[in-house]
Amino acid sequence: MRMVIPIKQILDPAGITVRRDKERIFINREEYIIDPGSKAALEAALRLKEERDQAETIAISLGPARTDDALREALAMGCDAAYLLSDPAFEEADLSVATLILAAAVRKLGGADLILVGRQSGDTGAGQIGPRLAEALGYAQVTDVYALAVENGAARTTRRWGKGYATVQVQLPAVVTVAPEAFPPRYPHGARIMNAYREWNVPVWGCADLNLEPSSLTPLLTFRGESFPPPLEPERFRGNPTTVAQEVITALTLHKLINPGGGSHGL
Repeated sequence: MRMVIPIKQILDPAGITVRRDKERIFINREEYIIDPGSKAALEAALRLKEERDQAETIAISLGPARTDDALREALAMGCDAAYLLSDPAFEEADLSVATLILAAAVRKLGGADLILVGRQSGDTGAGQIGPRLAEALGYAQVTDVYALAVENGAARTTRRWGKGYATVQVQLPAVVTVAPEAFPPRYPHGARIMNAYREWNVPVWGCADLNLEPSSLTPLLTFRGESFPPPLEPERFRGNPTTVAQEVITALTLHKLINPGGGSHGL
């Protein structure tokens, strides 16, 4: 069984500050990490690999040269192979173009039985790559998965369904997006970390390798700028205790922080 895990490298949020008053994002420390959703997808794939003979895990990532570090970390965690998708023609890729490139890479690998992706990325939170990739490849898909098993050519999953959970089974090949909280990632073994940099290779695939024409990589979206809402002003309540208590309950209800009839949602 071949499992392909598209991973994404993002800026470490710990080094970022958002200043609404200046309408700017300040990068105080430019350090990059594997997106938590991608790490959860890696963990889910590695758990399946441990349960099955002859299972193969392959990490792929679209990005600049620095993304090589993320792929070597995936190798250190336990992946069998990793490929970097990098080309000057890929630099302006939006979601539609990224999907096209990732799908071409999966086809070059000979297809996949299972593709595992994070539910959504930690930078944009779009949550579109998994579903888009499934549509591009014609694979079945299940999103927001909390438990996963493969048997008899099918993926048996447990996913969110309203306020509860549902069991969903799909035939392979399939794309599964996983919930990060359900698959806490393992720590790489020290020897594998050293081997990932000293002995193992991360091939780089560009347009020519993927049989893509640069003219087909025109993004549908163009970045025009960004702005931020002004800082929130604190709400103040004055009056007698009974009136203030009622106003606080009303405000929290409007912000969907509490449900007076059903308990707390966020407190």
